Amino acid sequence: MIPLLSVRCKDSNSHHAQEALRRTKFKFPVRQKIIVSRKWGFTKFSRVDYLRWKSENKIVPDGVNAKLFGCHGPLADRQPGRAFLEATI
Repeated sequence: MIPLLSVRCKDSNSHHAQEALRRTKFKFPVRQKIIVSRKWGFTKFSRVDYLRWKSENKIVPDGVNAKLFGCHGPLADRQPGRAFLEATI
């Protein structure tokens, strides 16, 4: 099955988006499925991981995507007191 439409919205508006997609079933004569993603926005991270890393300041927004800080890289780029980070998954 090929998705006909992809909708991104806030979690608070997901019910309205699902209802709108459900109503489109009556307009198109093909079988349709509504799939809710476990990812956060356009990122490759799950919702739980994204919120945890954001609270720990390990993730930085990068346009529509996000970057995860690892434990590698130049120490000069680190903030004071954050020279050594614990290993990420």
